[in-house]
Amino acid sequence: MSSQPNQSLIDGIRCLQYLVSSDKAVGCRELARQMGMNSTRVNRLLMTMASIGLTTQDEHRRYLPGPGIHALAAQAIRGSSLFAQALPQLERYAPRDIVVALGVLWEDQVIYIWHSEPGERINASQALAGFRMLPAWQSVIGVSLLAAESDEALRPRFSEEQWLQIAPLLARKRAEGYLIWHRDDGEISMAQPIDHNRAALAFAKIWQDDEAHLAQRLQQLQSLAQTVFTPR
Repeated sequence: MSSQPNQSLIDGIRCLQYLVSSDKAVGCRELARQMGMNSTRVNRLLMTMASIGLTTQDEHRRYLPGPGIHALAAQAIRGSSLFAQALPQLERYAPRDIVVALGVLWEDQVIYIWHSEPGERINASQALAGFRMLPAWQSVIGVSLLAAESDEALRPRFSEEQWLQIAPLLARKRAEGYLIWHRDDGEISMAQPIDHNRAALAFAKIWQDDEAHLAQRLQQLQSLAQTVFTPR
């Protein structure tokens, strides 16, 4: 038997992930462009997945996630130790006055498992996977997780402008073990990787920039990260 990865399986899973990450129906050619793949191959993959209910088409023949996605999502959540450990703790202990986010890295994109907005009460249904996927170089979670890779592996994947932005942040994360990012508009965000760099917890929309407040926020973030993920 060959030990080589099955490229058709890899392409099919990538195709499905890009489709479910879209907030609207997507045409075959558009999806192929996003993935950098041949449109004929993408169409064949989507039609194959439609035959088992993972995709479906609207009246304009654009693709949408099919009913099989709901079953797959429920099974994935039930099988995820990160979901099982993190969500009850975030509902109970996440600060209400700032953004709290939990995300993972996939193909240099951040997929948010949890993203709550400031408010007196956390709306769990909106916080749970309720935020769009974001390029990793724009996200404090993304940069903190990218830092686990070498500059040699990362540099070819980003434009010159993107690299100039994230290079000092990567160095800071590697030196300190966490990342505090001062944005140009005055917002401050911070992230702490968990689960052996497979996910990261972040605070955002912090506007008070004095050292004492940031130290308090960082301690709060790290305490919550420890609560969310304690290796078993």
